[in-house]
Amino acid sequence: MLREALMAASEMKVRQERLLEEARVARMVYQARQPEKAHKISAYVFVSACHPKRIAFALRCLPGVVKADAIQGSSEAVLVVEGRNLEALQSLLSTVQSTPGVNQVSVKFAA
Repeated sequence: MLREALMAASEMKVRQERLLEEARVARMVYQARQPEKAHKISAYVFVSACHPKRIAFALRCLPGVVKADAIQGSSEAVLVVEGRNLEALQSLLSTVQSTPGVNQVSVKFAA
């Protein structure tokens, strides 16, 4: 009985290792099929505005804006943005700058 339990545990460990390896391979294949994600450019955008909560709420719906929050105790909102390339990011930043109520924009690129 003990021997059977040890054999069953050994078989389960082998199956678990095989499943983990299959998952790793599937993840690698998925990532290989998504090359545009590997080369996205990210940036933090600090937006100075009179009503930062309203601005953050309005900018959340823009494609490329990953996250938008107002900074408490400040007249700024902070955005996390991504673009396929520099041109896409520049286009997004131009849209942010031209949004009514936005006074100033400061951009810090993520490393």
